[in-house]
Amino acid sequence: MKIGFAVHFFDFRNDVRKVIQLVNQQHEVVLFVRKADEDIIRQHAGNAEIRIVDEHKNSFINKIWDNLFRFFGKLPKSRQNFYLMEYFKISLSEKENVQQKAYSRLNLSMKLPRFLSYDTYLKNISYKRNTQIDDIDQFICFTDISDSYFFSRLIQENKKVKVYVYSWDHPCKHVKYSEQVRYLVWHEGLKHDLIDLQNIESAKIQISGSSQFAYVYEFLQQPPAPTPYDFNYIYFGCAIGIPVLTVKEIQVIEQISRWLQEMQSPLKLVVRPYPVLTNWSYYENLKKLPNVVLDDQFRSKNLSVGEEQIYEKYNKITHAEAFIHLGTTMGLEACFINTPSVILDFPEFLGGGILSLHNFVHQFQNDKYLMSMNAPNIVHSAEEFKVFVQKLQTNKQDLLTYNKQVVKQIKLKSFGEFAQDLVAG
Repeated sequence: MKIGFAVHFFDFRNDVRKVIQLVNQQHEVVLFVRKADEDIIRQHAGNAEIRIVDEHKNSFINKIWDNLFRFFGKLPKSRQNFYLMEYFKISLSEKENVQQKAYSRLNLSMKLPRFLSYDTYLKNISYKRNTQIDDIDQFICFTDISDSYFFSRLIQENKKVKVYVYSWDHPCKHVKYSEQVRYLVWHEGLKHDLIDLQNIESAKIQISGSSQFAYVYEFLQQPPAPTPYDFNYIYFGCAIGIPVLTVKEIQVIEQISRWLQEMQSPLKLVVRPYPVLTNWSYYENLKKLPNVVLDDQFRSKNLSVGEEQIYEKYNKITHAEAFIHLGTTMGLEACFINTPSVILDFPEFLGGGILSLHNFVHQFQNDKYLMSMNAPNIVHSAEEFKVFVQKLQTNKQDLLTYNKQVVKQIKLKSFGEFAQDLVAG
């Protein structure tokens, strides 16, 4: 079978590359890529064929529809997730004037009626038909859809198309969901998220498992590795790529450092920077704190994290007394590894409108999957934090009950099993 993968973020998504390599051993793989992504994808493509997507037609009518969808396209019911994601993408620009114009457009769009469906948009744009697709048996795309013109052509020409919902927060923060294709998701909960937030029919959604968590599966099959540090520690995984919120996240880390010192705790705080944050200089002052160690050796020049670094991350979680975060996939990974996973939700996070720590922590996926139960792992105050630290010494098993609750509906799969299910689904 000849399978077409429409790919992007290829350097950053190690798991996707590994899955495609496995599929390529059993089938013929063709990678469909945007011209802007060609160079970096060729570095990682192996012997897979690459075809450049050339479907965008720069016409007056298309520009009208592009802007109509930009300002009036339907949003998921979890609007704040969408806003935070769009704000983050804008913050990646290095030009302040470009940022400010984009922020203004985003804020304006949030005040407008959002009634235009993605399918209506796809139906009304025109494409070039310049990309060879007739020899492909099925197409597999990944959220978020990177080229709507190519996607429109696949749908309008009745190609077999599946979309893998890459992450647990994608149903609640992205807008490019067509009701005309099939979807693959991690688990039953995400299936209901697609139904409730994006109005996708249940019959069009299949549970495939998670490619990201295949690394967890492989790590758990390996013999134990030695501890990476010669001291006991709590691991803090940074979650925020929006600079104005990054500063606030760092203030939380500084507060935890002070609390540990007040308790005269021997535990140190190992802090892992957020990989996708462009400027890591925000974290430099943390190095001055006597009980904080910055885990900043894993970054490469293109923001990607190598496979060895992924396993090193899991080993650091394994040997930590606990893993603390403000809402990140690492919080889920810690639950599989049986290190107490703790999410912070302090009253002082309120304030700042939609762009606040409170709204970041209370994103849809965090509220539903990490904070919907009553557990000591959800920490609201200094007093609760200190009780939690004491529990690490006296009743650690009580903190692991939360872990089991969080991951009970997620089945870990190997890369091989996931690759088979992805193609067969």
